[in-house]
Amino acid sequence: MTTNVLIFGVGGPTPLGIARSLRLKLQPGELRLIGVDGDCFAPGLYKEELFDVTCLNGFAREGNYWEIVEEIVERERIDLAFVVPEGEVLAWSEKQAQGNLPCKSLIPKLDVARSMYDKMACNQILESTGLVPATLAVDRDFPESEIGERLGYPYWVRKAEGAGAIGALKIDKAQDLRNWLTMNPAMEGLIASEFLPGRNYACKVLYVDGRLCRAACGERITYLLASAAPSGVSGMCARGRLLNDPDLIRRSDQAVRAVFDHHGQPPHGMFTVDFKEDSSGVPKLTEINIRHVSFTHAFALGGANFAYDTFELLTQGELSTSDYVEYHFEDEPHFIRGVDSEIFIVKDQDLVRG
Repeated sequence: MTTNVLIFGVGGPTPLGIARSLRLKLQPGELRLIGVDGDCFAPGLYKEELFDVTCLNGFAREGNYWEIVEEIVERERIDLAFVVPEGEVLAWSEKQAQGNLPCKSLIPKLDVARSMYDKMACNQILESTGLVPATLAVDRDFPESEIGERLGYPYWVRKAEGAGAIGALKIDKAQDLRNWLTMNPAMEGLIASEFLPGRNYACKVLYVDGRLCRAACGERITYLLASAAPSGVSGMCARGRLLNDPDLIRRSDQAVRAVFDHHGQPPHGMFTVDFKEDSSGVPKLTEINIRHVSFTHAFALGGANFAYDTFELLTQGELSTSDYVEYHFEDEPHFIRGVDSEIFIVKDQDLVRG
């Protein structure tokens, strides 16, 4: 039996990684992939070796978005969808709250999704846990010198919504922020946070009806086109490592449960929790993504295939192994990706040296 799977946002690396992860586990006769994007120049629309069908689906902000999506679902007999762009996740969450999703999809509840998407709201919910750095909401009328007095220098400024690298800059003195705001007159909704100089982590966690069922950790080390971003962080990891770190999983579980508890709900869904270490080496939570992240395929190559776990959950109504699985990576391998290179795994003993 063939399952028809719809993947949104195939212009980006994360949806392509989900597609490749599913191809690792499912044969062509078992899986038919339909890739969609709102941009006709999205590269994934032209990857015939990966997708069986591709088409445009419009943008969630457009009035005919649901009409187009529902037509695709009906025409392609879609069984389930991976919704990846966060704007579309929120739109699907709103649609879910109305009780009429066009097909199966693992979508967080609307109030939870909004709290996680808004970094300031998430920080305020988690403030009492000690998991998050000191953070302030910033607008153009907020005195720059007061931010420095409250957070100390340097501190970190970035957009309160969307990918963590958007609008990001290290602020060493008040003039830096004034210059940044002048250079970006349309930029609104910023947050300023304690500067975290240490290692950068991601922890993926999958919940089913209140139970943590799957978890795995990775580290981001370098970024593609980092020199093109003022912060040195482009949002797409070029080199990293798959890690075995129960403490990160514990912190992630505590944070996700705190947000769900705030809204009186049991945890359910797939989330990626990001951390950076403070000056003492303590991981502090920087955001909770309501989606997979760009190196999701690296996890799958290492044996932690969250895309397939989600597929299994949506098609069967449960995971084949209902017990908790903390994915373990032998030798904690590196993952590498280039601008024109797909992501791949390399172990320490296989690194080219000398």
